[in-house]
Amino acid sequence: MCSVVGSFVRILILFAIGVVLLIVSIALNAATLSTINKRFDEIKNANGQTTVSIGSTTRTTTQPPSSSGNLTDSIRIADLMYHLNELQRIANDASNTRAIGTRGFSETVNYIYNYLAVNAPNLNVVRQPFLVKNFTVKGNPILILSSGGSNRTFTYSTNLARSDFTYANYSAPIALTEFNLTVVPNYGCDPADWQNVAGQAALVVLGGICTFAEKCELANKYNASALLYYNHGLTTASLAPVIARLRQVNTLPAVCLSYAAGQELVRAANMTSASIWLQIEIENYPPFMIENVCANTKEGNINETIVIGGHSDSVPAGPGINDNGSGAMAILVLATNLARLYQSGNYIKYKYRVRFCWWAAEEIGLVGAIYHAQQAQNSSAIIGNRLQDYLINLNYDMLGSPNYMLGVYNGSSAKPGTPPSARNGSIRISETFSSWFDRNNLPWDYTDFSGRSDYGPFLAAGIVAGGLFSGADETKTPEQRARYEEKLGLGQGGLAGAILDPCYHKACDTTDNINQLGYEKMVQAAAYMLEYLGRLDDLPTWLYPNGRQTTELPENYFPNSDYFRDVDS
Repeated sequence: MCSVVGSFVRILILFAIGVVLLIVSIALNAATLSTINKRFDEIKNANGQTTVSIGSTTRTTTQPPSSSGNLTDSIRIADLMYHLNELQRIANDASNTRAIGTRGFSETVNYIYNYLAVNAPNLNVVRQPFLVKNFTVKGNPILILSSGGSNRTFTYSTNLARSDFTYANYSAPIALTEFNLTVVPNYGCDPADWQNVAGQAALVVLGGICTFAEKCELANKYNASALLYYNHGLTTASLAPVIARLRQVNTLPAVCLSYAAGQELVRAANMTSASIWLQIEIENYPPFMIENVCANTKEGNINETIVIGGHSDSVPAGPGINDNGSGAMAILVLATNLARLYQSGNYIKYKYRVRFCWWAAEEIGLVGAIYHAQQAQNSSAIIGNRLQDYLINLNYDMLGSPNYMLGVYNGSSAKPGTPPSARNGSIRISETFSSWFDRNNLPWDYTDFSGRSDYGPFLAAGIVAGGLFSGADETKTPEQRARYEEKLGLGQGGLAGAILDPCYHKACDTTDNINQLGYEKMVQAAAYMLEYLGRLDDLPTWLYPNGRQTTELPENYFPNSDYFRDVDS
């Protein structure tokens, strides 16, 4: 009895220690962001700005834009935060989300369109509507393991922390059906991994160099009858099932399991003949309409267009102020400021047209950007709206992460199969961004360039791409922290061992989740890049010194993006 009591006490003590460590970690993250933003306010105040507290919101009044007529100098954190506060207001009035199909998304699109109409009348602003598949899951999906003469029913819940499994986005429906179970070796990223799945339910672990959608494509190609993903369990954050995102044209029933449930199925499949029973009921509704928004300068060669883009939607779980309110509002400020400079009469206008775009439905698979690229390659596309008229796509997705990095897309890491002319020009863009950070004595890091954001379809079509990214679920290393402290000053290097955005795809992705110092520097770098490219005498040759290949989105293109990204490997 005493040993039982003693064990119970020890468990309680360990639990209490775990809770304390969690609270300390959260407090350190909050304190770090608070310290950085406070120091940033001091820096800004020293440069002639005044911080004014209004309730829980801090706003800053700024001096007029620099008389130098420099686009970079026109970027002010107060303008950026003003727009982010407006997005927060929209989300607050729309059940804390700006996801497609919600009032929050519709009002986000209206906000962008109306703001440009009033504040940048010298831009041509257009909406690009398109339809998205609309459905819901009826009741609770069923997953049962039959092994060794017994059945085990797994738990389904919309609360992923309490669920053994959940359905994949765009899963096909299926009546209660039994399938033999087989385990896909490795990560399922190689066609050779799928040679023995025909007619069976294929069980595959998350991770590797391929995405949910790519694994599903292979499962389809090799005639699997159902697809079961399971989490890898390599970290405490990767134990629960996750939302797998498939293509809208997917025809396989698919679910995602927790690490524990996945391991149970693996053991059953490896030890004996095992089967599963699966049921997913889907109710389809008429598709609903959503919109991209694009704003064009009236000046510049329409056959030589610089495209600046980022997505306007959030995930359903939260307001998406960093992901991707930060990028969307950065583009809004760039567009407005460039329009004002053009109107001033003191600014040299670019030889090239600039097109600013806000893509819809990135969070369900780059849908808006893909739709735009597909329309631009149609034979009916008019001059100025064709893929061949686009010289470059610059993408801004997540620029204000609280434990941020100043991340530059690494053109050298473009996916195999990327047209060489687009890859080479993308490397030049990476080098130009990194040189700007170096000249301004700022730290920076290269980041993934495998097509996981809206630049993906443009790069795949042979158009040079580039951009910036402040981090999502990556972890800041001690080396990064030390390097950022050295460049930015004591207390401004962030928190080593913590992820760059602890509120990534969560309800806490609010205006409190923005690192203002990092955010402003990222948008200034974006402004510099636009101005630098706009003032080149021969941008086409600079981007494509060996000439351009045919610009065409491959027929088999599908987005290299996940609702939750797989493990790096």
